[in-house]
Amino acid sequence: MTDSNYELLSQLGLLNIDGFIFEKSLGGESALSSLYSKGKNRIVVKFLISPRNGVERERFKLEYSVLSHNYLNRDFGNNSSKEPLYFVGPITSYPLPSIAMNMKEFFSGMVLCFGYSYEEGTLLSDIKTENYSLEEKFLLLFRVASGLSYFNQTGYTHRDLHPSNILLLEDYIMPEYDGDRIENDPRIKFLDLGNCQSTTKLEQVPFRIERDAEEDLVFQDNNKRLLTSFTSMPPDFLEQGSETLNYDTWAFAVFAYKIIFGEIPFDLKDIKDVTALRNLDSMPLGVKNKLQELDDGPRLIMQHLLSWRGENRPEIHSIVRLFSWLTLRGNEFIDVGFIKKVIHNDGFDPYHNPLDDIY
Repeated sequence: MTDSNYELLSQLGLLNIDGFIFEKSLGGESALSSLYSKGKNRIVVKFLISPRNGVERERFKLEYSVLSHNYLNRDFGNNSSKEPLYFVGPITSYPLPSIAMNMKEFFSGMVLCFGYSYEEGTLLSDIKTENYSLEEKFLLLFRVASGLSYFNQTGYTHRDLHPSNILLLEDYIMPEYDGDRIENDPRIKFLDLGNCQSTTKLEQVPFRIERDAEEDLVFQDNNKRLLTSFTSMPPDFLEQGSETLNYDTWAFAVFAYKIIFGEIPFDLKDIKDVTALRNLDSMPLGVKNKLQELDDGPRLIMQHLLSWRGENRPEIHSIVRLFSWLTLRGNEFIDVGFIKKVIHNDGFDPYHNPLDDIY
């Protein structure tokens, strides 16, 4: 089978970049991501060919900039290597690919590319869960939520989150229960940050990362056009725009439902379908009946995750704790009244004071 990337890159004379030689195209959503190697050193090179407009160009540059420099490896003048000095978690679970080739421009800016270190792993979309037990499915979702919580430390939401953008590495570690503190080593990378959006506003932080990209231009474009599939976009985005709460929670909920039940919860083919869903007063009957197959704990968690009102969707860090109850403390997560209190307490045990573990 002809490799279309090879044919195009050959015509452009880009099969060899700084001594890195083209190996093959990569799967997933990025049609122009390809594997290059120099000896044993392998990198993923991502291309933008003939950007259609300035926003598309700045979006590509912003993705490179966020990978290169974010709130986990921010530079106060003493961190020129951009190591993730400010990442709270195991370094093996740093959630972003690491830049291995700086941004390059060819043909007077008509071709742009950058490279990041290649890591062996499996896309979530390639993991077959049909034969997983329910407990194994919950563990997988607990792991993904943990990785996504680490991603949020970058200061961005992903806003194009789907299984083809989630790379699971080997040798992950999910620990035993340790009070209300959950520090896992899920070893997950999140790819394709072209639609990412800052979670912080200038007045909320004492500094702002200066980027070689028009970040605000990209964010404005993010909020006036539908850039992702309806699977990743929460219905309330149509009403709330840039003020949409817990955007990535919706995408997590949709693929969590598919992992659990083998099908997506809502068939959203058209903008009218999204609008109809947003106008419903309660969960569609088919989804409600499916959720009734679950015990009270996972059923109530999924109902909140699938809310089309952002204020009712749990934040990502809360999802980690909620799935920790399902995987680590299931025997305590039975009483409906208690479950509801935990959900509305960000996943924390409402009767446990963490200070009791100190004094």
